[in-house]
Amino acid sequence: MGFLLRSCLEMYRNDVKKIMARLDSPFFFYDLDFLNSHLKSIRDLCHEDIRLWYACKANPMSAMLKICRNQGIGIDVASLGELDQALRSGIRPCEMIATGPAKSLAYMQSLLKNEVEYIVLESLNQAYWLNEAAKGLGVKPKALLRVQLAWDAGSSVLGGNAITPFGLDPKGWQELDFSRLENVEIIGHHVFQWGNILDLNKLKEIWWKIAKTVKEMSKQLNTPFEILDLGGGLGIPYEMDGDSLEFEQVANVLHQLKDEFGLAQVWMELGRYAVGESGLYFSKVIDRKSVRGSDLLVLEGGINHIARPALTQQPFPATLFRQSSARPKTFATHGPLCTSLDYLGSFELPEDIIPGDWLVFAKTGAYGLTEAMPFFLCHNLPAEVIIYNGQVMIPRTSKTSADWMT
Repeated sequence: MGFLLRSCLEMYRNDVKKIMARLDSPFFFYDLDFLNSHLKSIRDLCHEDIRLWYACKANPMSAMLKICRNQGIGIDVASLGELDQALRSGIRPCEMIATGPAKSLAYMQSLLKNEVEYIVLESLNQAYWLNEAAKGLGVKPKALLRVQLAWDAGSSVLGGNAITPFGLDPKGWQELDFSRLENVEIIGHHVFQWGNILDLNKLKEIWWKIAKTVKEMSKQLNTPFEILDLGGGLGIPYEMDGDSLEFEQVANVLHQLKDEFGLAQVWMELGRYAVGESGLYFSKVIDRKSVRGSDLLVLEGGINHIARPALTQQPFPATLFRQSSARPKTFATHGPLCTSLDYLGSFELPEDIIPGDWLVFAKTGAYGLTEAMPFFLCHNLPAEVIIYNGQVMIPRTSKTSADWMT
């Protein structure tokens, strides 16, 4: 059982009970003290030749962005909305990198007007648009070329061996006309096609292949091979007691990579590995029934709040919040939406569970609400609760459809 879940079931039990009574509606619970400690331990293992970014698509909550900033971790933004959220959270533009496959000329202009420090280029058009925007503003931004490589190791949520909109293959980048980039400084390369990996040997195999291929590509293009952005990909276990990657071992491998290939810096854009284990999601049991020999629970919140189980067929681990000595029984757990897609997983739970009980889902600090489908059927949006400096706060209460429907 993860540290945060144990804390909620023990240390914070009375606080959570009060929150349940006050909100009486699903909510996310984030332990920012745990997050702060976790990020500090990661940062302390990185020398100046490893630069860390937080991919805020995992969770763009302003309090999390500020903790990343305070720990010296930059912010990866992949949309105008994320850029706006980062700026409003006090993130300096020099601490941002812009990624994402959909960057128009207007978007490039917005990034440069807001003085974003680094921009990842994903196509020839993006390279030329960035130069046009930079020339018009009289600036010279730093850019990385995103490379999409061929693999033989299967698929991934980031593409794996599939053809995706992320970057160009090495042959595609050979078509780049550098004479049209007088206002752009190419400083390195970006490759990221694999996500949520828990095997350090597999990560090392992927990273070495990336470095070898991109080094050869940089020779052909005559681009600097000084900065290599490996994206993220560090996984967290979605079993209740699974083993996590030790970042000390990850950092050692990254330093080996940097030294072996003569890089000045290796960059990592951490998402779930940074924040995933700092969050919990609470939802009330609305109904219990048996259908064709299977025991089912229907919850107040489902994939309208946590869609990952439907997208990946991998559930967040769940347990009953209240204490029970009843023997376990397997329950298929569903949310409130009028679709069979709203399935959260099957779990061993106490057989005395009844409507009105609360389930708590662990490891929902990443890819929770902002990856979900919150507006379908006009159910309430969940509240957000945080612990910071030992104090429990509710920065956002639940919202009804009246708050956003017209």
